[in-house]
Amino acid sequence: MNKHFIIIPLLALTNFCFAQKQDDEPYSYKDDLTFAWQHDSSILKFTAQNQTLAPIEVIFYSRANDKELKSFLLKPSDSIVFLNYTGKKVDSVFRQEFSDSVRLAYFIGHKSVIEPDLDFQYRLPFKEGKKYEVSQSFNGKASHNSTRSKYAIDFQLNVGEPVYAARGGLVIKVIDWFTKQGGRELINAANKILILHDDGTIASYVHLDYHGSFVKEGDIVAMGDKIGISGVTGFTRGPHLHFVVRKERDIAIPVYFKGYANQKLKQGKRYKIKD
Repeated sequence: MNKHFIIIPLLALTNFCFAQKQDDEPYSYKDDLTFAWQHDSSILKFTAQNQTLAPIEVIFYSRANDKELKSFLLKPSDSIVFLNYTGKKVDSVFRQEFSDSVRLAYFIGHKSVIEPDLDFQYRLPFKEGKKYEVSQSFNGKASHNSTRSKYAIDFQLNVGEPVYAARGGLVIKVIDWFTKQGGRELINAANKILILHDDGTIASYVHLDYHGSFVKEGDIVAMGDKIGISGVTGFTRGPHLHFVVRKERDIAIPVYFKGYANQKLKQGKRYKIKD
């Protein structure tokens, strides 16, 4: 499981924002969550504000043994109080002890609001009338070999080709300002669009072009809507569209497409949209 840890002392947290860190696919350095220590009368509170349009799961882990201690659901654009402290320790001492004993992680999505429709038939995310090669499919040896990427599919789109919504939903993240392509040092520098589906799952369309999005956060899109332009940004050897659908805790799920019911798309084979 890939956890997205706060690794700085919580002593320093005063309206401090952090972003989700990924290991095998860049996500975002934008502020998804805002954390703060706040005084309310004699009570010291540790709070978080969800800055996104999607539910977020925040998890507390023990630094001593990495054991999960507590999980919280933050609804879209909502806030939560994680703890109230009314003890006699000086605030700074308590904060430091808390930082030394607990670390935090977060994921977009939460199991309580996700019921994956594994029978849903997606639309292939490219234009009609042309065949596109799958350069990497499920459990691909190059990079599709982790819990969060094992069911990803890479479609061999060239730079500038349109990308279409494989399923309708709410646009919850748009990143389109990156320009570079290269090695692992650019793992967090891919342009992408994230769409939240009605079953709670989230689709990622990755490696899009610079300013290559036709949608903005908060837009509702339908299956087949043109949402962006394929590019070559982030950690990649060449242009392609990386497509993956995930449930809670960034766990990838298998997806199947119209005209290819229950078929795993094969690496090296070319596919086209079927009615």
